[in-house]
Amino acid sequence: MNIDGATTVIYAELGFDAPLTRGLLYLLRSVGILAHAWKQIQQGGRKNGPLPKGHLWTYLNPSEK
Repeated sequence: MNIDGATTVIYAELGFDAPLTRGLLYLLRSVGILAHAWKQIQQGGRKNGPLPKGHLWTYLNPSEK
């Protein structure tokens, strides 16, 4: 079990309904993702994405061919 599962169990033990515990989990995860993205922007580097730098694509407008 990871930390998300453990915190969900704690929320349930504190009496939160299951749908609310899921909502709290998603809320906290989204705040963490936003904080991480903000940190990357402040450092001046490229925001991490699903592709490495060498595999980025270039958009070619079909009307410019």
